[in-house]
Formats: sequence, C-alpha cells, structure tokens
Amino acid sequence: MTLWWSAVGTGCALALGSVIAIVAIGLEASPALTPAQQLIFTLISWLSLAIVGAVAALVSDSTEPLISSHRDTVRRIVPVAKSREDRGQFILVRFESSEVLAFAVPGRPDEIMISTALEEALTTVQLRAVIAHECAHLRYRHGWAVRIAEINAACLPQFLSAGPELRRATKLLIELIADDAAAKQVGAANLGNALVRHSHLTGDTSMELRAERMTLRRWPTRFHRTVPEPVRV
Repeated sequence: MTLWWSAVGTGCALALGSVIAIVAIGLEASPALTPAQQLIFTLISWLSLAIVGAVAALVSDSTEPLISSHRDTVRRIVPVAKSREDRGQFILVRFESSEVLAFAVPGRPDEIMISTALEEALTTVQLRAVIAHECAHLRYRHGWAVRIAEINAACLPQFLSAGPELRRATKLLIELIADDAAAKQVGAANLGNALVRHSHLTGDTSMELRAERMTLRRWPTRFHRTVPEPVRV
C-alpha cells in the first residue's frame, strides 16, 4: 500500500516536473537555436500543456458522478435536518431518517451527519464512538486520499484492476485509521460494540471484522484517555 501511494505521488511529481521543464525550455529558447529548433521546442511545450489539460478534463469528467452523488445526498438531508449544533471543530447535524447513517462532510465548516435511526439504535457511549470516528476522517483529511485514489483509477485503463484496487484499499485503510483514533479517545470496546450493532442493522459484515480487530491489541484504559469535548453527547 505504501509503495503504491509512493508510486502515485512520484509519478505525479515527475510528470509535473517534466511539463514545467519543457515549457520553460520552450519559452526561454536560446537564440543560438535555429528557427526550426525553436519552433519544435515551442510546439512541444504547448503540446505538453494541451495533454495536461486533456488529462485534467478526463479526470474531472470521471470523478464528477461521485461528486454529484455526494452533493445530492447532502442536499436531500438538509431539508430533514432536525438540528445543527456547532461543536467548534465541526457542525453536528441530526436528520430524520429510517436508515442507520453517519458520515463526515468536509467543507467550510466541516459537518458530521447522524440519522435519527442511528441515534436510537446506539447507546450514548456507542454514539460518541461513531462521532469520534467521523471526526477523525475530518481531522486527517481522508476525503483527499479518497479523491486521489479516484483520480488514479480514472487515469488508468478500465481493463486494469490496479486503479479500483488502490481505491478499495484506500477506503479500507482510512476506516481503520479512523477506528484507531476513535478507540484511543472513547474506548475500543465502545467502538467495537457500535460497529457490531451497526453491522447487525445494515448487514455490513465488514464492520464485524473491524470490531474483531479492536480485540487484537491493547488500548488505553479509561483512566489514560481523554474524550474530546466536540465528540461528547
């Protein structure tokens, strides 16, 4: 996973550096060059910019359905929001829904949305664990990692599995990172119980596996952890 992300980052950096170098050479073509050579350098530099623009357009077109779907989800929730509570680090939005939902919405300000069904299904400490989990997504800017993985998938041919695999692995990794952050703040048992309860209600078996993972290592006891004020309910 680390090698994969390193390759993506290195490739982007090298591609950008190459384009900048070519454009610089084209714009600063030495007078010692012949008119034909100057023309070639100029054409190559502008062609490089055109390729970058085409790739950017492809990426934008490929990721737009994901962005639009996310916006539509948020737009549907806004009219049924029961309350909006400023927690300092984020706005906690409670909304009416029979679905068990909780998700983070990066923005200005950041928001964490929880449904009434979720709030009714969990105990107070379990709900606190869910909010801490979503808060970790916002704090670590996990949305950017997912977006980069989506861009990587959009840039690769569809017959290659590398793009979708990186996207899947990235989404799993950020969930595990958020789990760890929440467990350290509110307790692994509370988070694990919330995951199991959520799994039973939604049929998502991956949450039970994540809950089982909570039992495989030692976590700070309640005497050695501090629950941040924004996640308290």
